[in-house]
Amino acid sequence: MKKKIFKLSTLFFILSILFISCSKDDDSPNNTTYPKEVQITYKMSSSNITTAQAISYKNESGSMTTVTNVNLPYSKTITRTVNKNDDASFGYSTTNASSNVTLEILVDNSVKKTQNFVSGTGAMVYSFQ
Repeated sequence: MKKKIFKLSTLFFILSILFISCSKDDDSPNNTTYPKEVQITYKMSSSNITTAQAISYKNESGSMTTVTNVNLPYSKTITRTVNKNDDASFGYSTTNASSNVTLEILVDNSVKKTQNFVSGTGAMVYSFQ
């Protein structure tokens, strides 16, 4: 009888340890809930051109907006409510096939993506995780 109680107690103890150690704890500081409201800033600059033929970006409603004949450097800030896996898209076109362009996407004043192009066109996407 003592042997049976000992085995049951040991089994209970082992199972308790397993359940406790397998619990899901997410202590990461990046644990973010969606939807959330963010400020998205799109920036474009160039070392060899002063005007972009067109700039396109994802706007407040999640649709694309295109502006034409844009003086550089360019900056546009919007406020948008995003869900997980939504994106911020940003692109350009110029008449100069060897334009040296830098695009940036900032979220809540923090740079999330930067990309350099030596091209007449370029685009990039930042995905909310």
